[in-house]
Order: sequence, then structure tokens, then C-alpha cells
Amino acid sequence: MQKYLYGKKHYLKDWIAGKQGLRLSDIAYYSIMDNEQMRDNELAKEFVYDKNQTSFSVNGVSLNPKDMVSNPVMTVFPERCFCVCLSNKKNDPQLFDRFNADVCLEIDVPNLIQLLRTAVSHLEGVNVVHDSVNYYPAIMSSPAPDLNSVLFYKRDVYQIESEYRVAIKIPPHRKFFKDSNGNSVTIFSDDPDDVRHMFVNGLDPEINTSYVTSVYYKT
Repeated sequence: MQKYLYGKKHYLKDWIAGKQGLRLSDIAYYSIMDNEQMRDNELAKEFVYDKNQTSFSVNGVSLNPKDMVSNPVMTVFPERCFCVCLSNKKNDPQLFDRFNADVCLEIDVPNLIQLLRTAVSHLEGVNVVHDSVNYYPAIMSSPAPDLNSVLFYKRDVYQIESEYRVAIKIPPHRKFFKDSNGNSVTIFSDDPDDVRHMFVNGLDPEINTSYVTSVYYKT
């Protein structure tokens, strides 16, 4: 199963050369990105329901939509995690432009997932999840989203990206990791100038490129 990562050669050249591994970013990073087309608040998902097409009840009493002053909103907060956003679209001109990218990497997802799971296997409670993103409209009439998979929901204004998301989930009780010197390092930071990223580097440079099966450049 191949998916695609768009980016700039300037930042990805060391990865392509095997000198550096994959970078996964705190989901908070996506709310402060410079590229407005990619910016999205991943820490809070808002689902707005059409009051005339969805039934609501409180303590078993059905609510009359005429009594509602606006459509009800359900806000869900995904667990904080590190993720990388891939696409189902290969070497796509629209995505090159949307992401201000000049290179597209073809990723062997099963190989990548195996590597990530091996890399985090010694971290208690940390696990790797991956799936296609579900896109939902501004006003919903369908049933509530799967709250266990809310990480994989995005507004339909991003549907052009056809995203496939890979994430490393951290148990809520874990606040620190140990660095190579045994010092405690906070996993997440709420300072927008100190958003954390996780690099997964193999000891052998070939490992860092083992799941990159092709490289495409913008023409």
C-alpha cells in the first residue's frame, strides 16, 4: 500500500539521502502553520448538526427543533499525538501547488508502520495508528462520528488532500520522555514557539529510506 508525502526538497533532502528519518509533528502544529490552506485546529473538532434533520433528547424528552435558537454543536477533543499527513494522490499537480511543494515521496505504508511500531515498542502505552481521513460537511445530518477515531475526521474543505494519516499516540498520563542522557523532556508544549516534533531515525541510513519507494519532482 503506497501513499504520498508532499514537501520541499530543502527540508526533505537529508531524509531522501538517508541522513535523517521521518518527522512526525504534534497535532497542535497544524493550527499554526504558515500555509493557510493547510492550517486546521486539530485539537478541537466541531460537528454542527442540522436541527431539522437530527433528533435530540434530554433525559428521554425529545426536543422541538423550533425551540432551538441555532444548530447544536458537538466539540470533541482528540488525544494529543504526533502525526504525519500523507495523501492517496500520487504526484498530483494540485497538491504540489496547495502544499507549496516541489517533491513528492512515495511511501510504503506497511513498511513504515512496522518501523514505527518497532521504534516505540519500548515506550509503555505508546502505539501507532493509521487510517484514511473521513471528511464531514459544515452542517451534518448523519449520525455522530466514531469518537474513538475522531483523530481521522476533518472538514470537507480539505477533501482535495485525500489524506491518509499516520499517528503515534501517547497515553494521557505520560508527560515526559527520557533523552539519551537520562534527562526528563516534556512530550508536548503549549508554547506555539516550541511545538514539538518527533524524528524516527534508523541506526542504519538505509532504514530511513527503506519505506521510500519512489521520488517525484514538480515539473
